[in-house]
Amino acid sequence: MNPDLLLQIIYNSAVLLTISLIYEISFSATGKSKLHILVSGAILGLIGIIIMSIPFELQEGIIFDTRSILVGLTALYFGLPTTLIAAAMMAGYRFFIGGAAALTGILVISLSAVLGTLWKKHFAPKANAFSWKNAFAFGMTLHIGMLLCMLTLPGETAVAVLKAITFPVLLIYPLTTVLLSRLIHDQKQQKSSISLIKEAEEKYKSLFNNHHTVMMIVDPETGSIVDANPAAETFYGWPIETLKTMKVSDLNTLPMEEIKLQMEKAKNNKRNSFIFKHRKASGDLADVEIYSGAIQIQGKTLLYSIVHDIGDRLRAEAELMDSVERFRLLVESSPDAIFIQTHGCFTYVNEATLKLFGAKTPDELIGRQIVDQVHEDYRDTVKQSIHELNVLQRAVPMREEVLLKLDGTLAHSEIASVPVKYNNTIGAIVFARDISERKAHEMKRIEIESQLRQQQKLEAIGTLAGGVAHEINNPINGIINYAQLISEEMETLSVPTEYAKEIIHESKRISEIVRNLLQFSRYEKQSHSYASPYDIINHTASLIKTVIRKDQIKFYIELDEHMPDLKCRSQQIQQVIMNLLTNARDALNEKYPGFHEDKIMRLTCRQNEHDGRRWLRLTVEDHGGGIPQEVQSKIFEPFFSTKPKDIGTGLGLSISYGIVKEHHGDLSFDTEQGKMTRFMLDLPVDNGWNINDKEQ
Repeated sequence: MNPDLLLQIIYNSAVLLTISLIYEISFSATGKSKLHILVSGAILGLIGIIIMSIPFELQEGIIFDTRSILVGLTALYFGLPTTLIAAAMMAGYRFFIGGAAALTGILVISLSAVLGTLWKKHFAPKANAFSWKNAFAFGMTLHIGMLLCMLTLPGETAVAVLKAITFPVLLIYPLTTVLLSRLIHDQKQQKSSISLIKEAEEKYKSLFNNHHTVMMIVDPETGSIVDANPAAETFYGWPIETLKTMKVSDLNTLPMEEIKLQMEKAKNNKRNSFIFKHRKASGDLADVEIYSGAIQIQGKTLLYSIVHDIGDRLRAEAELMDSVERFRLLVESSPDAIFIQTHGCFTYVNEATLKLFGAKTPDELIGRQIVDQVHEDYRDTVKQSIHELNVLQRAVPMREEVLLKLDGTLAHSEIASVPVKYNNTIGAIVFARDISERKAHEMKRIEIESQLRQQQKLEAIGTLAGGVAHEINNPINGIINYAQLISEEMETLSVPTEYAKEIIHESKRISEIVRNLLQFSRYEKQSHSYASPYDIINHTASLIKTVIRKDQIKFYIELDEHMPDLKCRSQQIQQVIMNLLTNARDALNEKYPGFHEDKIMRLTCRQNEHDGRRWLRLTVEDHGGGIPQEVQSKIFEPFFSTKPKDIGTGLGLSISYGIVKEHHGDLSFDTEQGKMTRFMLDLPVDNGWNINDKEQ
C-alpha cells in the first residue's frame, strides 16, 4: 500500500473526527456565560491539538492538518472570545512540537482566526441564512491565506511546498469547509429552535400556572378536563388533580348533548365566546363567560378555555337595565315635557312634549329645528342656549320662554336644560313645563289686585271727601262774598281790584284740591317711570292736609335736598303714603279726640346708601296709642283691621305691603304702646325694572 495514500486516509479520518466533535459541541453547548465561553474555547482548542497530533508531514518539520478549517469556523460561528482561547491553545501546541515551519504554522492559526472574525462581521449571510457560495468563498479565502503564509518559509522550501500542496489544498479544503459550515449551521439552527420551543413552553407554563384568570385545557371529544391552573382550583374549590379527573359536564349545568354541541363550535372556530352557569365544589352556581379556542398539543386538537366570573357584571347590567327602564318610565309618564336636542333639532320627545306642542306623533317633531317652535321674541335667547349646551356644555337654568305649538298658538313655558351625550352626539335634555294656565291665573290675580287697590283708593277718597267738601265750601263762600261785593261796587262804577285777586286765589285753591283728588282717584295703568319723590309727597300731603286741618293735628314734613328721581309707579307709592298718613291720623284722633299739644304727625324722607345701592327712606310717625303686641304680627294680613267695620276694610296695609315688595323695597314699623308708631318705607332708587317694559 502506498504510504502516502495511507497518510491521506489518516488525514481524512482526522477531518471526520473533527466534524463529529464539532457537531457534538455545537449541539450541546448553549448559553453565553463566561464559563460556557471558557469551556467551549478549551474543547475546541483540545480538538485542534488532537488534529495536529495526526498531521500529514510533507517534509521534516512541515506538517499539514485541518486546523485552519477549525479555527476559521470557530471564529465564524462561536465568536471572538471562544476563538482566542482555542487559537491560543493550538498556537502553543504548535510551538511545542517545533520544527522548521513552527512559526508558519502559528501564523496560519492566527490568520485563520482573523479571517473568520472579519468574514463574520462583513460577509456572513444575515438572519441565520446559509449560502453555499458564501461558505465556499470563505473556504477559498481562508486557504489562499494559508498558502500565502507558506511564503514565510525559506525560498526553495516555500516553492517546493506550494507546488506540492496548492492543488490538493484548494481542491479539498474549501469543500471540507463548506461541509463543516453546513453541519455547524444546521446544528445551531436546531439548537436555536429547541431553545425557542423550551422558552415558549416555559412561558406557557408560567402564563398558565401564574395567571389569576381561570384556565383549563379540555378534550372536545370526551369532554375531559386535561389540565387546569391554580386559579381554577381557587375558583371552583376542587384540587387541580381532582379537576383533571372530571369532565366539563360536572361543571356545566347544560345537558351533555348541548355541551358537546358548544365544544364542537369552539373546536371549529364557529364560536369562541360562551356564557354558562358552572357548579362549584360548595354547590353554588356561578355565572361565567368562557373564551375557548382550538390548540394543537402533541398532534391532538384540544380546547384552551379561559373562564371569567361575570356574576358582578351581570348583576350590574341587570341593575343598569332596571335603571334605564325606570328612567324610561319616569320620562314617558312625566307630566312635564322632556325632550332631547342634538344639533339644535328634536331627537327624542316624550308624551308630554307631544301635548305641549300639539303634535299627534313623535315624527311630527323629530328632526324639526327647535328655534322654529319658539316665539320670535325668544329665538336669539334659545340660539344662545343651544350654543352653551352643545359647544360649551354648560347647563341652562330655569327661565320662562314662549313656545309655538304646531298650529301657531302660544304656550308659555318654564324651561331648563342640561348637556347630555345621546347616540354619541353632544346635545341636551330639556325640561319644559306648560305654565299657560298659571300665567292666566296670574293675570287674573293682577287684575283682582288692581281692583282691590282701586277699591282701597275709593275707601281713602271716602275718608277725604268730608275734608275736601269742607275745604271747597270755604273758598266757594269766599267767592260768593267777593262776587257780592263786586256787584255792589259795580253800582258805583268802580272796579275793586283786590276783590278780583281774592276770587282768583280761592278759585286756584279749589282747582288744586280737585286736581289732586282726581289724580289720586284715577284708575292706574301698570306702567312705571322715573318720578320725583318731592312731587309724590307734596301731592299726597296736599290731600291729607284738607282732612287733618279740622282734626287740629300738627303735621310736619321734612325732606332731604337733592333727592334723586326713582323708578316706580308713582300713583301706587302715593297710595302707600296716603294709607300710612290716614292710619296715623286715625290713631291720633283715637287717642286725642280734640286739641292736644302732642297731637303730632311727622313725615320725613331721607336718602342713604347701603350694599352699594342708593335708597330713599320715607318715615311716617304719629304720637298715637301705638300697636298692641298681640296684633303686631297680623297688621299686614288682608282684611285684618282694628278699626270698626264701618271705618276700615283691612286692605290698606296689606295692599301697601304688596306694592312695596313689587318695587323691591321694604315696609316695616316700630311702635311703643301708648306713645308712638313709626312706619318706615324703604325704596331703592333703581329697582332693576326696565323702563321700556310694559309690565313688571
